[in-house]
Amino acid sequence: MVMQLGNQRFSLYVSGVSALFYAACSVFVALFPDFSTKLMASLFHIPNAVNVGSRVTLQGSVIGVVEVAIYSFVAGWIFAWVFNKSLKS
Repeated sequence: MVMQLGNQRFSLYVSGVSALFYAACSVFVALFPDFSTKLMASLFHIPNAVNVGSRVTLQGSVIGVVEVAIYSFVAGWIFAWVFNKSLKS
């Protein structure tokens, strides 16, 4: 017997984990802005990245956490729905 995913429970877990990762990333960027810029530049193959002077704000971080939580909840719900549908066929 194959277990199905509970759409709401799975979506809440995905949303919570994503929000925690986003919050941790915001703290890291606030503490180490130059290193974060260099890290992202190497990730995206940008040879001459310059810190443009933007700062992490509390308001921006809260808005970002809420946004990431909503997007990841929807993505988790869609994933669980597709996964459960694939079990039935």
